[in-house]
Amino acid sequence: MTKGLLSRISMFVILCSAVLLFAGSSAAASLPFPLNERLEYRISWNGIPVAWSVATTGMVETNGANYISLKIETQTYPFFDVFYRVKDLHECLLDPETLLPVRFIKTMQEGRANYNDVTTFDYTKGIARFENLGTGTATNIAISADTRDYLSFMYFMRGQPLEPETTTTWPVLADDKVYQVQVHAENIEKIDLPHYPDVPSLRIVPEAAFNGLFVRSGKATLWISQDTRRILTYMKAWVPFGRVTVKLEDVSGGTNDFWITEKKD
Repeated sequence: MTKGLLSRISMFVILCSAVLLFAGSSAAASLPFPLNERLEYRISWNGIPVAWSVATTGMVETNGANYISLKIETQTYPFFDVFYRVKDLHECLLDPETLLPVRFIKTMQEGRANYNDVTTFDYTKGIARFENLGTGTATNIAISADTRDYLSFMYFMRGQPLEPETTTTWPVLADDKVYQVQVHAENIEKIDLPHYPDVPSLRIVPEAAFNGLFVRSGKATLWISQDTRRILTYMKAWVPFGRVTVKLEDVSGGTNDFWITEKKD
């Protein structure tokens, strides 16, 4: 497996989930995702499970103010740590009234390399400040009123589904640049998951070139559940040394409106 691939795959999961859904209302009373939700994924390479990923939502208090917290953590299994250890955490705080990001933090450990970045958003000034804490450098990026980092964009865009046979494009902030992501929605297929049978999911083929997010040298396809929560159920990507797959393992917390109510034995 190429160096750093697992971290790119974990971020690919985040961003792919993001680019599939177009948001409706921005009011906190109509959150497009449930609080206290937990989504668990298994990441495999050439059929071998090598890592897990967990995405969660909640509320936190910081400096006397309440924010919505979004987190996704990815880590290799112990046996794979011998070859290349990955331990990544991405966290975003949202304004509960606007669902706009206030601060985005990225902490990544890949082999012997470490990355620690913080992005703060100032929509009044139209500026996002990206700080690389490892190098001590900072960059100001011009943003529009609807520019979001990929993690907050992911959850905000769970408001409405895409229609099959359509193509759409959105701007997304990744590190110190704003990129355009083009998404091709194809058809609805049934995805058989480890614990959930035959989940109707919309097949998506995204196109973009995010630094450190997409597997540049391979093609990826993903599927989004067609229930009210619109969750990433499955993804596969072809890379130079084989195929990487990401499968939904479990859904818990939040409301009980995930359309699957019973697991497989």
